[in-house]
Amino acid sequence: MNIVTLPDLQELDPRTQANELVRLFRLAEEKIKLVENLNQELSIPAINELRYAGFHMSQYLAGEEGSAEQLAKAENHCKRAIYDAVEAGVTHQLEVIAQFQFDFRLLIISEVVPGYAEIQEQASEARDLILEPRKPEDRAAYYEKCSEHLENLRKAQKKLDLHREDLLKALRRNSGQSLSKWVNVGSFIACVVAAVFAVMAYYKTDKPAEPVIATTQASSPTAPVATPPAPQSPGTAVKR
Repeated sequence: MNIVTLPDLQELDPRTQANELVRLFRLAEEKIKLVENLNQELSIPAINELRYAGFHMSQYLAGEEGSAEQLAKAENHCKRAIYDAVEAGVTHQLEVIAQFQFDFRLLIISEVVPGYAEIQEQASEARDLILEPRKPEDRAAYYEKCSEHLENLRKAQKKLDLHREDLLKALRRNSGQSLSKWVNVGSFIACVVAAVFAVMAYYKTDKPAEPVIATTQASSPTAPVATPPAPQSPGTAVKR
């Protein structure tokens, strides 16, 4: 993929200016297709700018008044299409690398991926470039740098993807070791608890039983139960 170069078409003669505009239009198409493949989606702002450029180019070819102005407008839209496509590509690549770093955050990636520190530095520089405030007249230089960063980040992503399987193996190995460690710790704790309960049970059964002291209480005297006299019939005389 060609690095973006954006000459000032206003300084060229009309024929050369038209040829350079066609080159810019094709370059914008290449950038849009590249970003579409990277992002798995179209860059709508870039497509709209390219559509506007095509409209002004058709006006120029129609030979109407102000054809030079139409070329200038087409030039600006081509540049904006390139700008939007390149920036969208850099932003997407930064997101992909950030997701990669998150996926393997439990590992020391530099131990598996050679040159990983350089990849981190490239990503940091690209992020700073996008976030840095800039003047409108510096836009061409800004997007040329963005295009260079896009190339570097694409290569970095390919390198990271080549080592993804090795990192997944290391992650599974670390997970297995962590699980084994926790199983051993759990077994040790269970043994300690069992030993404590065994000691407690031993001392409980070895302790002599306390003697039972029988207490006798004197029974209180019981009063004799009075027996009531037998009832007499009416016809029985009482002897005196």
